[in-house]
Amino acid sequence: LTPVAARADCLRRAADLMEDALAELAGFCVKEAGKTLPDALGEVREAIDFCRYYAVEAQALLDAHGHALAPRGPILGISPWNFPVAIFTGQIAAALVTGNPVIAKPAEQTTLVALRVAELFHQAGVPRDVLQLLCGPGEPVAARLLPDARIAGVMFTGSTEVARHLAAQLATRGGARALLIAETGGQNAMVVDSTALPEQVVDDVIASGF
Repeated sequence: LTPVAARADCLRRAADLMEDALAELAGFCVKEAGKTLPDALGEVREAIDFCRYYAVEAQALLDAHGHALAPRGPILGISPWNFPVAIFTGQIAAALVTGNPVIAKPAEQTTLVALRVAELFHQAGVPRDVLQLLCGPGEPVAARLLPDARIAGVMFTGSTEVARHLAAQLATRGGARALLIAETGGQNAMVVDSTALPEQVVDDVIASGF
């Protein structure tokens, strides 16, 4: 098993490579996901932050407890079209740094940027058999992989309906219980105190909502 420090170093190298490819990745987000350029640049920066954050946290857990988190096994990451770099990268980084191989399944609409991000992870030192990209429609992919007892966990961002379907599929299969992390639909709450400027609050609510 690759030591935690080596896994963390891979994430840091991936972050550096994504930083170098910032304009290219943002361009893919504009082309494939229809993002505005400021939104696309912000998303790629968030993906870079994810890599560096998980690298630091993995090392901190090791330092605090004297042992690494135990890997679960192969993780299936299912990411959405509207955050094709940030969520895609966050799922991969979290699973890899804790010692798990990943099957990354991007949305059909944003496969080119997913391919580029996966290439950057491989360039950073992640072995190709540890991170594999699986492109295609979600329903047949899930139907083939979810019953497989070798899938130790699923990370999913998308609709509540699909998340419930994934949970039901995992619950009915044999073998060890699989982990499911699901982020589903909805808008975040915003806490506003008396010191806030109303016009700034309105701008931020609109930006957050759309």
